[in-house]
Amino acid sequence: MEIKCLFSVGDGANCYLIKTEEAAIVIDPYNVDGRIVNFLSENKQLKGFILLTHCHYDHILGAQRLRDMFGAEIAIGEKDETGLRDTSLSLSEWVGLEQKPFSADITFTDGDVLKIGSTEIKVIHTPGHTAGSVCYMIENSIFTGDTIFEGTVGRTDFPTGDFSALKASLDRLKALGQDYKLYPGHGLATSLLREIQLNPYMKE
Repeated sequence: MEIKCLFSVGDGANCYLIKTEEAAIVIDPYNVDGRIVNFLSENKQLKGFILLTHCHYDHILGAQRLRDMFGAEIAIGEKDETGLRDTSLSLSEWVGLEQKPFSADITFTDGDVLKIGSTEIKVIHTPGHTAGSVCYMIENSIFTGDTIFEGTVGRTDFPTGDFSALKASLDRLKALGQDYKLYPGHGLATSLLREIQLNPYMKE
């Protein structure tokens, strides 16, 4: 599996490009970056997916155009699917950005597994930052969106946020029982073991 992180200068969000033998996967595209276009163009022979960790504007605004351009299927946690059409839930109206409403092709619930040939993407529902936030586990890597970052966690004061739910989600990650590489929606990659040891929200 090949993983490349694209950093958005405007808002500091991370978009991930993942290539396996069977799939070309884009996680959380904020915009239609030329590097994403090149990635999907170069891998047209592979099954294309756009995976969204949650519905906030800085993780979704490129999804619809990329689907129109390449036919890649859009997937999101079922409890955040409404935010693809509701600009108050996505926060786009808060920051004055245009968001054309769209729908997902796939919605996930906790424990779902997306199988693409021999590639398995396991879905962990991690509410807290939003009600429908999910993490995607692929091999020994977890793409955490805004659930957890290096040394901190996502805010819970936005619509559908819930700090108690976030704490329960962190406890679920702690209970996975082994170390994983964590790729968050903002900031640097880290590891689950490091966060269990050093992240104050994981230690409480």
